[in-house]
Amino acid sequence: MDLRALNWDDLRFFLWVARCGSLAQAAQKLQVTHSTVYRRINSLEGALGTKLFARTPEGYRLTSLGHDMLLYANKVSDRIDDLQRFLDSKTDHLKGVISVTAPHNLAYRYLPGFLKDFGDRYPEIQINLHVGNNDLNLSRREADLAIRATSTPPEHLIGRKLCSLAWGAYASSAYVERFGQPGNEQQLQGHRLISSGSDLLRLPAYEWLENQELAAAIVMRCNDLVAMAAMAQAGVGIAFLPDDQAKPELQRLFTFTPGKHSDLWLLTHPDLRESQRLTLFKAFLIERFSQDETFHRFSLPG
Repeated sequence: MDLRALNWDDLRFFLWVARCGSLAQAAQKLQVTHSTVYRRINSLEGALGTKLFARTPEGYRLTSLGHDMLLYANKVSDRIDDLQRFLDSKTDHLKGVISVTAPHNLAYRYLPGFLKDFGDRYPEIQINLHVGNNDLNLSRREADLAIRATSTPPEHLIGRKLCSLAWGAYASSAYVERFGQPGNEQQLQGHRLISSGSDLLRLPAYEWLENQELAAAIVMRCNDLVAMAAMAQAGVGIAFLPDDQAKPELQRLFTFTPGKHSDLWLLTHPDLRESQRLTLFKAFLIERFSQDETFHRFSLPG
């Protein structure tokens, strides 16, 4: 095939279908319709004169040639991403778009006010917020900045630690009135406990719970910290949470030492270190988090 006839933009569609394994998920990532992805993949395969994907009930699976092509397409994509980051760092001013990813609790409770104030100050900078704990790829510009709770941030990223948060045992006032207030882990026997589903069982707090005789006292499991806090607020039981989940409707019963601590980080790609709008936005977030009562009250030294 003569590559001069290739529509290079079709490579983007090829890459996302290969990464996602489905047209629907690729369409969501690309922010286009399902039919557009279908048409572009068919167009690419038609131009190449061969199939890159096997259509199966489980989704789109790469053929042998598709696997080989993916290696080269990833290299092309990486170089384009490198070029985009370089251009962004050299030509941006206090306008443009910043893509941010943050976990649910921060996105729901803290960032709305922060982002509103930032937008008032800098109306020409648009913030795109991606909510969730998925590891978006900063190298591929899936996000420009990530706010993440981690004790081991990736070494290839530039990081600024905002704070270290302890963990606490939390319950509603109604629960405490009915069942009493434990003062430490040893006094949890006889209480109703809320623990994690499979997604969070790797965290020290829930690993500890699963390996104790207390596991029999678990009355509910949930794979989301915000939902755990809501269950505790409703009186279901005691939830074990990082202290950024603290709220007036919950009593902090005691510091839950098996939870150790959660470090909250701002992470960016090193190629964006000279981006004016991103540097400004990071400084703004650092200031606002440091001023917030929750993070000031519960943040651990260092």
